[in-house]
Amino acid sequence: MPFGQRLLNPILTRTLRHPVMQELFHHRHEWWRQLRGKPQQVVVWLRFTDPYSYLLIQTLPDFITHFDVKLIFKFLPYQEPDQFFSYYLRDAWHLAQFHQLQFHHFHAPSEEQCFIASQLLIANRHLPTDEFLILAKQVFLCLWEHQHQKLAMLSLRFQNLAASSTQKKLKQAQILFESQQFRKAAMLQFHRSYYWGIDELPLLAKRLEQLNDDQSGHPFCLNQDQHQSTQHYLINDWQQLAQIRSQKYELDFYFNFQDPLSYIYLIATHHLTEHYQIKLNLRPIYLEEDSRQHGQDLSFEELTHLQELAQSYQLQINPSYILSTQGLTHCFALFYLALVQEKTPQITQHILISIWTDNKDLSYLPHLQSLLADLGYNNKQFKELLKQQAWHGMIEHNTNQWLQLDLPELPSFYLQGEKRISVCGAHRLWALEMALIEQFNNQNPLK
Repeated sequence: MPFGQRLLNPILTRTLRHPVMQELFHHRHEWWRQLRGKPQQVVVWLRFTDPYSYLLIQTLPDFITHFDVKLIFKFLPYQEPDQFFSYYLRDAWHLAQFHQLQFHHFHAPSEEQCFIASQLLIANRHLPTDEFLILAKQVFLCLWEHQHQKLAMLSLRFQNLAASSTQKKLKQAQILFESQQFRKAAMLQFHRSYYWGIDELPLLAKRLEQLNDDQSGHPFCLNQDQHQSTQHYLINDWQQLAQIRSQKYELDFYFNFQDPLSYIYLIATHHLTEHYQIKLNLRPIYLEEDSRQHGQDLSFEELTHLQELAQSYQLQINPSYILSTQGLTHCFALFYLALVQEKTPQITQHILISIWTDNKDLSYLPHLQSLLADLGYNNKQFKELLKQQAWHGMIEHNTNQWLQLDLPELPSFYLQGEKRISVCGAHRLWALEMALIEQFNNQNPLK
């Protein structure tokens, strides 16, 4: 990264990320909307073969009851299941159980049935939102519960779009979807911000509550049972905690220094393992296809999304670029040194803070030297470590272990106990707690 950019990026980013600037940005669309007398609009991207879209459509009726918004639906074409589809199905099932939603079958609807659904829903998007959502829920239910006759009856009752027009609409939606650089369906788009599935629907709800100055004291919540609970963790009974703590669980946390989500969830993961007294094993990995040779700017939409997500965990994040390969090498060397000294949690957190909050480019010598000084290391010691490249074996081992878990994304978690489980991605700490509860109940059948 050029010197001028290194100097200006942190300053510019901090300016844009200042609370006053953020408040102005979030409200400017709202002022313009009120001036024109238009309703708030949320674009909803759905794919019939996506289990997370099926879960999302079930929550939207409650959402529009809580918020006066106009939903604009975009339906995406049929997509063949990829290598991680079985994981998505299992994850969706656990997600449905946690939020008390419907999800029973573990195979996707056929291409033929998805096209029938497309013809039906695209043709009836003119219906009032509440009526359309009733129909959409029924259609998704028919698809995922494999009720083909019921779907056929719905097609007879409602208007259907011609096959050629349906194909054209689906293709147009896919092109627009890709232009937004979205990777997943079940995406909600509000102005220039985006939120994924029911995991991030509460973030969108919070945003709308802030814009509407909602002081009702009844915030939107997916699971009312969760909302009623004042406890931060799912298990707080001291007897249950004592038994769980006695099991000596271990949790492997696979992460990437180039990934801001790894920073956000490391802090939360550390707190969770402290609560349950689980041994936390930090395992950084390297994926060549994700590395950036010279760093890479994050889009404004990505910055905004990360900021909102970090705020939900009481963290500050001000990234202006993605860590370069050279900077990543320095992180691996520092982590290895921390591992030898048994200081991995503290030093790893310090490294991630310097990257994602303090905006330090660790491929830039002054920034690296500043971090070394903060950690109590000298340049000579670090240069010798770089020459030895002793961390190579550790990183290769971690990466191979993670690949064997066959998980689609980072950060990833592998809980070691009587029943070993692996989960990945954002918003899955609750899944680890649910696994602990399940194991506790299996050990105590009368509980």
